[in-house]
Amino acid sequence: MDQIYSAFRFFVSGLSVILLSGLMLVACTPDSDRPLTGPQAAARGEQVFEYNCGYCHGTGGRGPSLAEIKSLSKTERRNKIINHPVAGLIPQRLPANEISDLSEFFGSK
Repeated sequence: MDQIYSAFRFFVSGLSVILLSGLMLVACTPDSDRPLTGPQAAARGEQVFEYNCGYCHGTGGRGPSLAEIKSLSKTERRNKIINHPVAGLIPQRLPANEISDLSEFFGSK
């Protein structure tokens, strides 16, 4: 009986360590890495656009304007980002959460 009790205590201790590690990982995740939706994601997407895309796609830029980008469907925009004509530059190196935020921004008014 003592062996069963010891094995159970060992199992519970290990499970506790795993759960606490997961909680600590979630607590330490920067806000910029957390997925957002709606207006919060659109606001963060606007910042991503201004910082990463505004030079080429802003006023007087060489790429399509923001209005042209917003006029595309969600699928067309995502394909343009993934298959950006300037390979290896900004769109391909953005993390998934920032691409998602951009998509929310492009879909907002």
